[in-house]
Amino acid sequence: MRRLTAAMLLALAVVAVGCGSSTNTVTPNAAGEIVLDYSEFSFGADVVEVQAGQTVTFVLNNGGEKEHEFMIGRTVVENDLGHPTQFEHDFFEGLTPVVDPPSAAMGMDMDMDMDGHSMDDMDGHSMDDMDMDMDMDEQHGFMVMQLSGESARVTVTIPADAVGEWEIGCFQDKGVHWDSGMRAKFVVKA
Repeated sequence: MRRLTAAMLLALAVVAVGCGSSTNTVTPNAAGEIVLDYSEFSFGADVVEVQAGQTVTFVLNNGGEKEHEFMIGRTVVENDLGHPTQFEHDFFEGLTPVVDPPSAAMGMDMDMDMDGHSMDDMDGHSMDDMDMDMDMDEQHGFMVMQLSGESARVTVTIPADAVGEWEIGCFQDKGVHWDSGMRAKFVVKA
């Protein structure tokens, strides 16, 4: 009886170890879509794999209760208080991703929406007069921002010089989302 019990316990341990070590890897489906259903604090995938030269569409569904951002890059940068805020190397730099809806896309080279005004419309308006949705200390590089329940699509062709490992991340709430595990590995294969 003891042998049977010991064998059963060993078998259960092997199964438990095997289950605990798996990762959720997502690759583009037949339509070239990478569906990420995210929440607090996960993108719904541990690893996303793509091929260089491939055109992919990230389908981003924010099923969480909080606002989340989608960024891809390398080397996390921290602010003066030690909070992770962005990637040093932006994956989308030099690329022209197509975002639907366009209002979800944000980046340093894009116009900020300030109560419907752009920087060129500043005639007689001070920055204090406009409701700005960005905290300039925390928003660097290309990103897609989504409120709870929102979806967006980002279509981009993966460049050949992007081969290697990157990270997908969310740095909302002064880096709390990143620190809480809202990140995934992004692998570009040759």
